[in-house]
Amino acid sequence: MIHSHYLNRMNSKLSFVFLFLLIACSCKEKGNSEDAHSAQLSTVVHIDDAKEFDPTWSKENTLIYHTTSEPDNLHPTNGNSLPRSEILFHTQQTLIRVDFEKQTLLPCLVKSMPEVSADGLEYTYDLRDDAKWDNGDPLLSGDVLFTAKASRCILTNNPATKLYWQNIKSFSIDPSTTGRFTIRMKNKNIQNISFFTSFSILQQSFYDPKNILSHYSFEQFDDTAFHADQHQDLVDWSATFNDDKYGRDPQFMNGLGPYKVQSWEAGQSITLVRKENYWGKGKSDYFLQSGPEKIIFRLNKDENSTQLEFKSQALDASTSFSTSSLIALQQDETFRKNYNYALTLTYNFTYIGFNERPEIANRKELFTDSKTRRALALLTPVDQLIRLVYKDYAADCKRMISNVSPLKKEFNAELKPLPFDAGSGKKMLLDAGWEDSDQDGFLDKSVNGKKIAFDAELIFLNTSSDWKDMASLIAQEYSKAGIKVTLTPLDLKLFGERARAHDYDLILGSWGATSLPEDYTQIWHSSSWKNHGNNYTGFGTNASDALIDSIKIELIPEKRIEMVHKLQTIIYEDQPCVFLYCSLRRVVVHKRFGSVSLYAERPGVILNTLKLLNSNTGISMLENPAPR
Repeated sequence: MIHSHYLNRMNSKLSFVFLFLLIACSCKEKGNSEDAHSAQLSTVVHIDDAKEFDPTWSKENTLIYHTTSEPDNLHPTNGNSLPRSEILFHTQQTLIRVDFEKQTLLPCLVKSMPEVSADGLEYTYDLRDDAKWDNGDPLLSGDVLFTAKASRCILTNNPATKLYWQNIKSFSIDPSTTGRFTIRMKNKNIQNISFFTSFSILQQSFYDPKNILSHYSFEQFDDTAFHADQHQDLVDWSATFNDDKYGRDPQFMNGLGPYKVQSWEAGQSITLVRKENYWGKGKSDYFLQSGPEKIIFRLNKDENSTQLEFKSQALDASTSFSTSSLIALQQDETFRKNYNYALTLTYNFTYIGFNERPEIANRKELFTDSKTRRALALLTPVDQLIRLVYKDYAADCKRMISNVSPLKKEFNAELKPLPFDAGSGKKMLLDAGWEDSDQDGFLDKSVNGKKIAFDAELIFLNTSSDWKDMASLIAQEYSKAGIKVTLTPLDLKLFGERARAHDYDLILGSWGATSLPEDYTQIWHSSSWKNHGNNYTGFGTNASDALIDSIKIELIPEKRIEMVHKLQTIIYEDQPCVFLYCSLRRVVVHKRFGSVSLYAERPGVILNTLKLLNSNTGISMLENPAPR
C-alpha cells in the first residue's frame, strides 16, 4: 500500500487551502497488490468508469447506500445531524451552493450570485424562472421570506441555527416582479455571501396555508418585549410546524430537490424516489440532476453483517465504513473486482468534550477548572486512538490541536499538540485538588464543602465499533489515574438531545466542517450554550464572545486570520475539549455506477450524480454528467 501526504494549494476565488488524500482502487485488475492503490494530487478525484459491465452486476437503477445511523429527523429546519443533511441534500434545494469542483460558491435557485451593496449589508437576489414546487406552483420571493420568518420565529424548534437568522434585519420584495428580493443584514459577516448555502427553501403555502407569519415582522421577533407565546395564532402555527410529522411522515415532506421521500422504515431504511416531472430535469447543473431511480439509505450498524452485504453486492455505496472493515474487504478478491474504494481527508474533526457548566443539568462539578481539563488532555493517548481507528492509515491522519483544522489557512501553527504524559497529568490532578482521600482507588475532591468522587459518565454514539473502542481505551487510561468512567452508548437522536441539554460529564463526538470561512458562534459562543445550541461544553467568556463577534464581521483576510489565531490560543489554553484528529472519510462505490467523483467537501460523493452503466457498453448513461 502507498501512504502519502499531499498539499494542494488552489488560487480560487475564496483562496482556500485544501489537503486531500486518495487511496483508490479504480479499474485495477485483481492479483497486483502493488498497483491496487494509487495516490493522486487533487482536491477532486474522478474515477474512470468500468470498461465492461460484469454479468454479475445488477442492472436495477437503484442505489443502496449504507449508513450507520438514522437522521434525528428530516424536518427542513428543525434538526441537527449529518444523516439528515445528507438526505436533505437530495430532497431540498438552497439559493446558493458550494461548487464541489472549484471550491467556490455558485447560484442554485437564483440566476446569479447576489448583488451586494457598498456597505456589505444588502443582498439582492433574482430567483430562477423555472423552479417549481411538486404541485406545479412556481418558486416565489414569498417562499424565501416565509423560510426566513419561520427560521427566525422564537417558537420554531431550531436552536442550532436560530442565532444565524437573527442577523437578518429586513426583507423587501421588488413589487415589479415575483422573483426579485433584497435582504438587509444587521451586521457584516464573513458568511453573509454564503448564508443561503445552509438552509432549505420552504414552500409557504405548504407550511403556512393560512399565511399566519405574514402578520409578523422581523422587528417583532427582534423585540425583547414581544411575547410570541401570547399570540395564539402564532402558537398554533408553530405547534403544527414543529410537529414531528414534518420530519417523519413522507406525505408531509416537500422540497425542490430531485428526489422525494417514499418511505421511512424506522431502524431499517429510508427510500428516496426520483421525481419524474422534476423541474430541474435536463438542466446541466449537477446539483439538479437525478441519477438512480431510487436511493435507499439502509441502516446497518453491525460491521460483520455490513462486510457480508458488500461481498454479496447487496450494498452499492458507503462513507460510513470503519477502517477495519475496509481493510478486511480489501483482502477479498470479489470486493476488489466489484467496487471502487478510497480514503480522503476531510475538514471534520473528532474530540472529547468536557462539561464546563454542569449546574444546568445538575451534574457534578468535575470539569469546571481548566487545570483538571488540561490534566485529562495529558492523560489522553491521542496517537494510540488514531492507530486504533485508522490502523495502517494512521500516518495519514492529521492531529487536531485546537478548534481549527490544520488543513485550513486559518490554522495557528504556533500551537503544539500536547503529549501523552500520564505522570504530568496525575501531578496536575493533584495540584487541582484531586486525591484518593478514602483509599478506594479513585480520586475525590471537596467542592463547596462536599466531597465528590471523580466518577464521570462518557456518552458516545452507538453507530460504530470505532466509537466503542475509543471510549473503552479512554476509560482504561483515565482509570489508571484514579478516574472512574461510566460508558454510555447512545443512538444519534438521544446523543444530540443530551448534548444540547448539557446532560453529560464527558462527550466523545465529531464535528462536520467545510472549507468555507467559519463563524464560530454556533459551537464556541456562550449564547449558543444558553440557547441549547451546539456549544455543548459551555465554553465562553465575555472576552471570547467579543472576539467571535469581531471575527465574523472582519472581511479583510489577514486581520481575520490574526483574530482566529487568538481565538484558537484562548480555546487551547482553556481546554474545553481534547482535540483528537481530522477524520478520514472511507468511500466505497460499486463499479456498476459511473460518473463517480470524490470531493474533500462533505458529503464526499454526490449520490444523485451517479449513473448506472450501460450493460452493453460499460459506458455511463449520462444525460448530464457531473463536472469533469
